[in-house]
Amino acid sequence: MHADYLIVGAGQAGRRAAESLRSLAPTAQVCLVGDEAELPYDRPILSKEALFNVEDEARAFIQEKSFYESQQIELRLGSRVQKVDRVARQVELASGERITYEKLLLATGSRARPYPGQVGEGVKLLYLRTLEQARQLRSRLVAGTRLVILGGGFIGLEVAASARKLGCEVTVLEPASSLLQRVMPKVIGDYLLELHRQAGVDVRLDTLPNRITRGVNGLLIESNRGTHEADEILVGIGALPNVELANEIGLLVENGIVVDEQCRTSDPHIFAAGDVTSHFNPLLGRHVRVESWQVAEHQPQVAAANMVGNEESYAQTPWLWSDQYQCNLQTLGFFSGTGPVLLRGKVEEGAFSVIELDTEGRLLAVATVNQGRDMAAFKRMAASGKSLDAAALADSATNLRSLL
Repeated sequence: MHADYLIVGAGQAGRRAAESLRSLAPTAQVCLVGDEAELPYDRPILSKEALFNVEDEARAFIQEKSFYESQQIELRLGSRVQKVDRVARQVELASGERITYEKLLLATGSRARPYPGQVGEGVKLLYLRTLEQARQLRSRLVAGTRLVILGGGFIGLEVAASARKLGCEVTVLEPASSLLQRVMPKVIGDYLLELHRQAGVDVRLDTLPNRITRGVNGLLIESNRGTHEADEILVGIGALPNVELANEIGLLVENGIVVDEQCRTSDPHIFAAGDVTSHFNPLLGRHVRVESWQVAEHQPQVAAANMVGNEESYAQTPWLWSDQYQCNLQTLGFFSGTGPVLLRGKVEEGAFSVIELDTEGRLLAVATVNQGRDMAAFKRMAASGKSLDAAALADSATNLRSLL
């Protein structure tokens, strides 16, 4: 088989690239290969709606099978690429099928980081990165289940909120001294800590698990702060980019597949997009790897445009969101912990923003709690590169649009 445009990875990024390629090249042969048997799906709901019922799970699928058929996008699902010949521009699937290509897009995404400690015989840990894993977790989250979550990051906290709604007894073990310590200001971590504790989650900070075994009444997690019992254990300690294929064929890999702002790899016939990329962001002036809906949705459109011969750049300030209970948290940019930090609004009222400026008064990063309506203005501030009046910015009576 031959494909003008071959996409390896049938997740959100792969699906978005296929849609864009079909729009830009109506008569081209487009093929999408994925190792999961499922149709392409978006991942944000896996830690939320998909844990409640099959009907909500269905919302993960943006397009039905009929869409791919009508758009003549060839699907090879449940198929793993085991070899790429860059000279012949050909891939070989595990089934033995060979597909030649003009341009190849790697959208291989990422996988859950495995628990690095000791695990006893017969202990099965849960992870949440795929739809199948979400289904496994959903089947275990019945009322009264003692769920221990290793890691107080976004995935861990979102699952904690969902599990509490389902009536589970939830404990979160977090090695750091505050939640989201690596990426958020302490005021955000403190707010989320109180939010989860009020919902009945037992959050243990400064707690590092080191050994997991099976006991008489369930699973035992031994940590530096004692032993914890569980019926189920979910590991949420980050993700690893799926770069094995890129490594095997000699592409440049450094914390992801290295691409420029046009999604080009070190091979002129191979592009990459989504979670797996360490991409150059011209707004930040450096390479970054970001696991977010934004990258999976927008970067593949740029990759597709350039695969058909255009010269577009992916240049967006990193943005993501997290929904926990009735709380909506949105973040823009990266907090450095070195610049002046402003508080806009009141933490005790549950609606506030934390803003970091750089040394010249430009917006470096912002996190909004239940003030998502302000994010559009913050995005425009970040894009403008304009120095801002710190006092006016911190005053919640100031209309943000007046500062643009």
